[in-house]
Formats: sequence, C-alpha cells, structure tokens
Amino acid sequence: MSKHGVARWASGLGMLAVALQASATDRKADETESIVVEGQRERSTVVLDEPVLTGSRLGIDAFDLPASVSVISHELIQLRGARTAMEAIESAVGMTGGTSVGSIPNYATRGFSGNDITVMRDGIRQNTASQSSRPLDSFLFERIEVLKGPASLLYGEGAVGGAINYVSKLPDDTTKAEIMATVGSWNTYRTGFGVGGPSGVDKLYYRFDVSQTQSDGYVDDSGYDYTAAAAALRYDATDDTTLTLQSTFLKDSVSSYYGTPLVYDAVIDQTGAQAVRRANSATDRLVNARIDGRTRRLSYDNIDNWSKADNSFTRFIVDSNLSERWTLRNETYVATQHMDWRNTESTVWNPASQLVERGSFFLIYRNDLQIGNRVDLRWSGTLAGRPNTFLIGALYDNNEQIRNSGQTLPASPTPANVPLVGFDRGYGPDVHYQRTVKVTTENAAVYVENIYEPVQRLKVVGGLRYEQIDVERKSYVGLDPYTKSYDPITGRLGVIFEASDALNLYASYSRAAQPVSQLVSLTVTQDNFSLQKGAQYEVGAKASVHGTDLTLALFDIEKKDVLTTNADRVSSQIGKQVSQGAELAVAFTLPGEFRIDTHAAWTWKAEYEDFFENLTNGGVLSREGNTPANVAKFVAGLFIVKPLGDWEFTAGARHVGERQANTNNGIQLDAYTTFDASVGYRWNDAQIVLRGRNLSDEEYAEWASGSGLMVRLADPRSVELGMKYSF
Repeated sequence: MSKHGVARWASGLGMLAVALQASATDRKADETESIVVEGQRERSTVVLDEPVLTGSRLGIDAFDLPASVSVISHELIQLRGARTAMEAIESAVGMTGGTSVGSIPNYATRGFSGNDITVMRDGIRQNTASQSSRPLDSFLFERIEVLKGPASLLYGEGAVGGAINYVSKLPDDTTKAEIMATVGSWNTYRTGFGVGGPSGVDKLYYRFDVSQTQSDGYVDDSGYDYTAAAAALRYDATDDTTLTLQSTFLKDSVSSYYGTPLVYDAVIDQTGAQAVRRANSATDRLVNARIDGRTRRLSYDNIDNWSKADNSFTRFIVDSNLSERWTLRNETYVATQHMDWRNTESTVWNPASQLVERGSFFLIYRNDLQIGNRVDLRWSGTLAGRPNTFLIGALYDNNEQIRNSGQTLPASPTPANVPLVGFDRGYGPDVHYQRTVKVTTENAAVYVENIYEPVQRLKVVGGLRYEQIDVERKSYVGLDPYTKSYDPITGRLGVIFEASDALNLYASYSRAAQPVSQLVSLTVTQDNFSLQKGAQYEVGAKASVHGTDLTLALFDIEKKDVLTTNADRVSSQIGKQVSQGAELAVAFTLPGEFRIDTHAAWTWKAEYEDFFENLTNGGVLSREGNTPANVAKFVAGLFIVKPLGDWEFTAGARHVGERQANTNNGIQLDAYTTFDASVGYRWNDAQIVLRGRNLSDEEYAEWASGSGLMVRLADPRSVELGMKYSF
C-alpha cells in the first residue's frame, strides 16, 4: 500500500464519519442534568481507574490494559516540586534521566536509552529528540504518561524501550485558576499562571497558561531561561460534537553545561598494559578515575556558547458521538521549531600533559515544519453476544527539516587546551552556520485496535499498524539526493484475566521497528540496512483493594538487527540488545494518614549480544555481554506524604544503581541515593511550601557523554520557597 493509499484511508474514514453523523442528526438527544462530583484523588503514579492516552486509543482504563503505564498528574508534579519534565518523569517506576548534550534531556528504562525512548506531545511523534525533548518547565502539563516497552503500534517507528507523552491542559466546564511562584538557590525563579472555564459565550470554554523559569545554574555560566504559553478554546457545537483548538508556544535559552572531565592518573588497555596518556574510551580502563572537587562549578565551554530554541505546537480536534455505538476523533496539527546552537562538546583530561583538551566545536541550525492529520473511528457494542470495542484509524504526517548537517567546522575553540583550573575559556571560531540539507520525512499509517471479552472475566486486547515511511534528503551544497522507504508492520496482543474484582492478571506480546539511526540522519552509507526489530514479552498484575494500588510487571525485550561490525570489519546487522527484569509500584495509606508511593525496578539482564565495534587501529572488538551506557540495573523510589491539619509534610528518597559510561564498560558511574523533603502550610486557598533537594549533598554523575570521559554532575543541596494560590 502506498502512502497515497494510506492517505485515502484517512479521507475515507472522514467521509464515513460524516455520513454516519448525518444519519444520526434525526435522533433526539436525551435531556439530562449534569452532576459534577469533585474530590481529592490520592496523588500517586499508580493510576488504575481511568484511561491512559499513551497505552491505548480505545479509551479503556489502565486496569484493563495489558501493559505498564505510569501517570504523573499535575497535582503530583506540584506535590513533589518537580520543576522540569525530566524531574517529573524520574518519579515513574524505573525511569532515569540526564542531560548529556548541552540542553537535551535523555531517558533510560528497561535496559534501553536515548533514541529507544520516544518523547511525544499529546500523542504526536516528532522525528528528532531536538524537536520533542526540549528542556521544559512542568507547569503547563495536565499530566505526563510513561508507557513501558515497544510502542510502535500507537506511535510508529522507534519506541523500543518505551514512550513518554506530555499531555496538555484543556478547557474545563468549571472556572479554575492557579498562581504559582518560587525562589530558590542559584537565583532560580519560577512563576506560573493558569486559568480556565466558561468564557461567558454560550457553549464556549477556554484555557490559558503561562510560565517562566530563570536560573543562574550551579555551574558557572550555565544559566537558563524557559518561557512557555498555552491557550485553548473548546466549543460544544452540539450535544454530540465538540471542537477544540489548542496551541503551545515554547522558548528556551541555555548557556550549556556539557559536562565535567573525569580526572585519571593513567590508562590500562585491552592487553593489560598501563600507560600515561589520553584515554581511548573504546579500549581503555581508567586508573584512579575521579571528579576533582575544584572542577565541580567550572564550565569548560567557550564563552560565546548558546543553545536557543523556539517551538510551537497547534492542533484542531473534532470529537463527535456519531451514534450510541460510533465515535469519531479527528486531529489536525502543525508544529514548528527553530534552533540555533553553538558549543564545545568535548572536554577530556590528558594525564600526560596535565591539560583538558577541548574539541568538537559544533554549530546546529534547525528550521522544522511538521504538518499532519490523524483520524480515529471507534465502535462499541457486542460480538457474538459479548462486549467488544473496535477502533480503526489513519495518520498522515509530513515533517520538513532544514539543517546544517555535515557542515565542516574548525574542531576547537581558542585556546584548545586549558589547565584543570584557573584557565581562560576563550571563544569559539568565527564561523556561522550554513544551511546544507533539507530532509523530508513522510509517514502514512493505518492501524486497528480491539478489545473483546469472549467469556466473563477474560479480555483479549490487540492491535496492528501498517506504516509507509519515505525519507528524502536534498543537498544545498551539491551532494546527490538520497531517498529511502520502509513499510513496517507492528502490533500488540494481550490477554487480561480478572482474577477478582480487585485483581487483574495479564500477559502481552508487542513488536516495534526502528531505523539504524534517526530518520533525519540517514545517509547513503546506510541505504542497504533494514529496520531494527524490537519485541517484548510482558506478564504482570494490577490490583486495587482497600485504598492500595499495585502494579507488578516482568519483561523480556529483544532488539535485533542492530548495526555492528563483522569479523571482516564490514558493517552488518547481526547485533542484538536484550533486557530482562521486573518492576513493582505500590501506593497505599498507613494509619495516621501517611500516604506512601513507592516503586522499584530491577533489570537483571541488560546487555549486547553478537555486538562488535570496528576500532580505527585495533581491529574488531567484541562487546558481547556489555551493558549499554547510562542504564541502571536497579532503580527505586519512596515518597511519603503526611497531612496534619493545615500543614503538609513530604519526604522522598531515590536510589539509582551503578551504570556504565560507555559501550566499552571501562568506566563506571557510581550508584547514588538522594533525599528530598518539604513542609507546606495551607491558608484558605493559598499554600506556602519550603522544599529541600539532595539534602545529603550527594555528589554524583547523572549522565555520561558518548565517550564516557566527561560526565554531567547533578546539583548539590538546594532550597526553594514557593507559594501557590488556587481559586
């Protein structure tokens, strides 16, 4: 099926929906009185009694979903004081994050990281991390959902390890407003304002939110400024049809902190020989590797560094109940990004010269335009006398990205090499970006989902997705054009057994497909390579009884056809990446109104199989059994809330186990444990909160660069005073 054929599926579904709606206009709507019941939900990442958009488009509750999903609601984000999207996501079971490339957050879970984790906005997938995974203030989100394991059924190629979905706030039927302001260490300021409800015009509702974050940063010259605004209108055109227009605008400006160089006395190569020289991260282990305390606040970037981005995301949504059994949702969206980037990205210690060698001066230019449409048609009824819900959908997405990929640049700032302390940072070369290429990615897909209850207490949930992907690369500097096409079929099949009214057991199998690099980065040298294939087996349990919610999952994931090197030093898709583990999340209340939210993830197997690297001068080296970089085998968290009259006390602990800094596994990042706490006082609709982070002043690396010779250090102990007023 061509992409035009898939697009015709989308238009055909739209015409079918119009016909069904026309036939439904003659029926008389029942006049019913709306009753709104409000109450305070237990604020936990374990959510079972409501639909999760990231797990399925069928609208089923998380309790009936044969997959693991964590939900970080707006209320939970505020309770935990999560300032950014990354801080919020790290409260989900088994999730770790870090900033490895100046300003772009990265995530790891279930033995996979980086491009194996898809980040989306309101379920819309973008093709690069620089588009989707910008540093974001968390105030604008209604919730963040994290789906574990392959998610290609819902979101297309990629997502072998999982998917993160930012869900925007939308208009409500009742007037609500919120003001937030905080001040904290290192001249950090945050403000937020949100309001929404009836507009005064019949059947028209609105929502508006704005936030601003500014900080000097703990490391010298690592300040940042995030500005965000969102607006939405909802019009209830009829009793059965709702129109929603929603837009988000983001602006960030970051003085990038790329990392602190590891200091070491010597290296040991693969033969066991020791030498005093700069390390080769592909073959060497470091002798007495450490972070010199004097470097903890130093930046080694050029003075004239920056990372700036402007993003927008607009969508128009039509939701319609076509009949008692048929519903339609059509979503048209437009996203833009402009990014300008100028930084030094490598700072490596050389024990022979006792200098930090600076290189990889880098410019990035991005000018992206993404346009798409997605339509879902859902039917709920009975099949052979048993409950059944079916959905068929189609998507067309066009993403044009103009960039300076492959632009030749000077390698280093001036001076290129500096002492460990007491140095002149200097400036980058006098060079400007050049627009070198336009990459157009077209995705057209048809997908189906179904949940069927063949017998009482047993449900079968499944889905398939066919996708046509076309990539076209046009050069502005005289290189030959390049095109590539893929047509993967992915899906998921699961069963849920209702052991009791409070306990569901499930098993599922899901498949994913992923290119050997991001679609926008594909070149002619990768033309002969197929998509990598991902598959996951998962079994688990979900329970909700007497105020306790629990989820347990065991998983086995394999990504095969990984690009590697064979014995003849030829690139070949013979490698594998595998992981096995278990995750447990529990939320409950103890006597005395102590609310507990705790989780643990143990990935006992996370390694490469049949994976080799082609070394420049050292032949081919096996990575068999090595652990992927930045993947922790054990992650756990505990969060306690104790209300006491108008006071509210919280305490949290988070542990992340040892990680490897590179595929060579010659450098390890130590395990760490952090402690946070807060005390809040509520007066009428206002609340004042004093919060402390990393109270033990743990010094740790949150993420390693690709080579592992420089690491991103986390902030030390900090305090924050905040105020929130809701009305």
